[in-house]
Amino acid sequence: MKRTKLFLVLLISMLAVPYFAQQRVDPFEGRVPGAEAEFSTFSIIAWDPTTNELGVGVQSRAFGAGAAVPWAEAGVGAIATQAATNRTYGPKAIALLKQGLSPAEVVKKITDDDPGRDTRQVAVIDTKGRMAAYTGKRVIDRNFDPKDHVHVGGWAGSFSGKNYSVQGNTLASEEVLKAMAQAYEHSEGEMAERLMNGLDAAQSKGGDIRGKEAAGILVVRPITNPNTTTDRYMDIRVDDSLEPFKELRRVLYVRLSGNHTTRSSELAGQGKFAEALAEAKKALEMNPANEQIHYVLAQRYIQLGEYLNSIRELTEAIRMQPRLKMDVVEEPLFDKLKDFVEFKRLIAQ
Repeated sequence: MKRTKLFLVLLISMLAVPYFAQQRVDPFEGRVPGAEAEFSTFSIIAWDPTTNELGVGVQSRAFGAGAAVPWAEAGVGAIATQAATNRTYGPKAIALLKQGLSPAEVVKKITDDDPGRDTRQVAVIDTKGRMAAYTGKRVIDRNFDPKDHVHVGGWAGSFSGKNYSVQGNTLASEEVLKAMAQAYEHSEGEMAERLMNGLDAAQSKGGDIRGKEAAGILVVRPITNPNTTTDRYMDIRVDDSLEPFKELRRVLYVRLSGNHTTRSSELAGQGKFAEALAEAKKALEMNPANEQIHYVLAQRYIQLGEYLNSIRELTEAIRMQPRLKMDVVEEPLFDKLKDFVEFKRLIAQ
């Protein structure tokens, strides 16, 4: 009996060793507060003087980079904190900008106060279009350190253009940042779309040499609507994906599709049905899996007298969300369809 108990104790101990050995030990325990995991990455920060929007776009091979790298506050500034990401840089930089310090003074202040500054990379822009960036010595040196298996052979640095700054580390080459800058400068559309185009262009030149995993876009704008409670106009991210660029763009389009449906309703209210239809089509192209957009498109078609097209969109909307059938029955716009066999069949199902 004693031998059996001893055997069981030894067996449990043997099984327990690999279990506990696999437990993740916090490599930053005891370090400076805010010193987070490596977020070697590329990013862009920008300010649009026309809309007064501030934005940050980021991509990295590190999990959750979109939640750690970008910081921004409307009317104040935007920050990207990366490499050995110090999350305290974001709120500290915003507070210092509010005190009237320039981005250059902010960057100097937060890095001077940080013993780990040699492992950091940070960029700051304000609403005057001023910007400053910092890349720590170790961030650059480790790219050529044969003992550093993660970063050896990479490139790190930054440069700025008119109202934007691009920065990165562990990159295939400086062409990554050049492509990102060019794409942002020459893109049209909302800031979020331009930031997304910049990220895609950067990846086309090799991006992060370790690969891809996470991405994010943050855009803030001044609050002008009394019903709005946050300056975060766009706050989307992909924490872990084999195709973060495709997934981030998909999420971006889902978010932007709502703008087009809203615009479609506004134009329809003005009697501009053809333009309203075009906006609804744009929304559907961006977000084809949304039943409400099919419903809106059906409204636009019937306003233009295209009854069969309207029935087609209603059929798809109800297929995706059967509860919409009651809305269709109660919507006066669709009274003109009641004599159509296809419509009767749709409602009767």
